[in-house]
Amino acid sequence: MELSFEKQLQNYKRRISNILESFTDAFFELDSNWVVTYWNKEAERLLLRSREDMIGKNIWEVYEEAIPLKFYTEYHRAVIENVAVRFQEYFEPLKMWIEVAAFPSGEGLSVYFKDITAHKLATEQLQKEKQRYLDLFNLSPLPQWVYDFETLAFLDVNEAAINHYGYTRAEFLQMTINDIRPAEDLDRLRMILSNKINLGDSNRVAVRHCKKNGELIYVTVEGNSLRFEDREARLVLVIDHTEQIKVEQALVASEQRFKALVQDGSDLIAIIDTAGKYKYVSPTSLRILGIKATDLIGKNVFDMMHPEDKKATLKDFQHLKYQKQLQLLPFRFKNAEGEYRWIETIITNMIDDPAIEGMICNSRDITERIESKIKMEESISRYNIVSKATSDVIWDWNMLTGKTVWNKGIQGIFGYAKNTFSRDWWSIKIHPDDLEQVLTAFELVIRHKKNRLQIEYRFRCKDGSYKSVLDRSFVLFDENGEPVRMIGSMQDITERDRHLHAIESQNARLKEIAWIQSHEIRAPLARIMGLIDLLDDFPVNNDREDCVKHLKTSAQELDLAIRSIMQNIV
Repeated sequence: MELSFEKQLQNYKRRISNILESFTDAFFELDSNWVVTYWNKEAERLLLRSREDMIGKNIWEVYEEAIPLKFYTEYHRAVIENVAVRFQEYFEPLKMWIEVAAFPSGEGLSVYFKDITAHKLATEQLQKEKQRYLDLFNLSPLPQWVYDFETLAFLDVNEAAINHYGYTRAEFLQMTINDIRPAEDLDRLRMILSNKINLGDSNRVAVRHCKKNGELIYVTVEGNSLRFEDREARLVLVIDHTEQIKVEQALVASEQRFKALVQDGSDLIAIIDTAGKYKYVSPTSLRILGIKATDLIGKNVFDMMHPEDKKATLKDFQHLKYQKQLQLLPFRFKNAEGEYRWIETIITNMIDDPAIEGMICNSRDITERIESKIKMEESISRYNIVSKATSDVIWDWNMLTGKTVWNKGIQGIFGYAKNTFSRDWWSIKIHPDDLEQVLTAFELVIRHKKNRLQIEYRFRCKDGSYKSVLDRSFVLFDENGEPVRMIGSMQDITERDRHLHAIESQNARLKEIAWIQSHEIRAPLARIMGLIDLLDDFPVNNDREDCVKHLKTSAQELDLAIRSIMQNIV
């Protein structure tokens, strides 16, 4: 059943899209934040911006040049006053005159427009001729013309007709009334003309006409038979009902859009009275809360809130006495299963609107967002507890958002007060001599989908000094094997490095001392061993033999001691 509904919804959206694409006018749609949600092909052609380039972007950020013009003021007036607006404006960047019809739709704005540059230029030229025609025919605000009843050729046209249909006077006088009718309506025209009307009589008929730009308009034609320059002719006055029909069509489209956005949308729309009782609930309540809309009518919204949230929400609700709209703090709302879901709501006071007489509540389920936030806060709290025990700096890099959250160790060890930075902030704090090695190590871990990394480098403190750190981290991958998160700890090893450098320096000095001492001892040892060799050449007696024996033993012991020192040095 759900698949069938989804398919029907897709087909419905496709039909709506086809209708919008079939419009001869350019068309786009904005949401309440002025973000483009629809951009048809004609809009692409006229404004030289592709649909892909526009959808999802703020219209005023893309077209900053339009802010001082009517586009900005009239669009805002349409939204604020909830009225349809129609205007023309010149847009210098495109050298184009644009005619715009805009009306509020749902929570946004629907905009129809067309290039009327050529029409504008023609109009400006025709304005110069208007002074020559002071009679009622030429000054009529409605299109009028005279045509030959036999040949159907235009004999004269007023300026209103020229302006409205887009043809020049010379072009009109080369045409017949057949030329402004759609081909499929010509048989009906011949039938109307077959009923010849006597001189002085009039008739009235609703027909369709074609403008020079191809636009099809719906008009009421009132005609009278007369003599014009010795010809049987008809004087025709035209009343254009196209805009009225467009408004009616727009109303139908708006109602359809309301159904799509309110009844079938992702948000829960409701109307409550000043006491908080439901007067209307959109059908989306069944999908969001598991409760039928009819089951909520007459119930009080505050009775279904979590007791801990009710007091604060009621307090906020009272502000609607003094302001038109407010966003409530997130609160918990009981669903059909008895579970509480976190709800975010914007309320607009429409008590004075006779069509509504209540408060419009636009709500959405933000449970996942709140739970994620709570988990993040708990995670940061755990990081801070761990950091107090370990004196380490704990960091958490969200690779999807590019943001890195640090625990309080970032302030205690490095002196930085904030705890959330971009990844670039971290990289520019690494010592320039260590940067390439560190970035390469991180890149290799991610590229080869390894889980852990341990690396030492120097990190700049807020006061400009550097501390040596041991950074140990691990990477989390999603179900597709793509890295999504990296968590690590930075241990300050500055003192350890200082001790190591001190020990290495001390060892070097000891080696130097040992080398010097061994060489100073070896010189007298050499002399002793030389004397022993001389004594060996003299006649032997017991005293001399004992002396030589002791000298040899001492020399050998001294030689072994020197060799041992030299081996330890090496």
